Amino acid sequence: MLTVEPELIARYVATGELYYVFRPVLNHGERSLRTSEAAACAAEQEQFWPMHELIFQRQDEVWATGEGDLPALMAGYAAELGLDRAAFDACVAGGEAAALVQALDAEQRTRGIRVQPVFEIADLRLVGLQSLDVFARILAQ
Repeated sequence: MLTVEPELIARYVATGELYYVFRPVLNHGERSLRTSEAAACAAEQEQFWPMHELIFQRQDEVWATGEGDLPALMAGYAAELGLDRAAFDACVAGGEAAALVQALDAEQRTRGIRVQPVFEIADLRLVGLQSLDVFARILAQ
């Protein structure tokens, strides 16, 4: 997705043809919860997408990190992105971000979405990674 997503955004989102929304699916337990929570807290500082991209690029590191060490890893990512660490840490400690991503996950599950990625374009639902050609064909209709 890291190769398709930037091109999809450049071709369709930046031109206003497509509205791109990310909704978390907590299908990897504590890792999903902590990474989604970190992205939500980064969003409070207008840095959702940079955090999202960093977590995705470093997913091997996330998986190699023990669950108890995930908060420190996410705080390190926040520092790397130049976020206000006090605000980020307060967001995580407050629990509202975790509650938000859990509520969004529950909403996705009621819609039958339990894996990712899932793309919805009008009434069409695409499950799994898709090529740019698939999106181009659908959007050309």
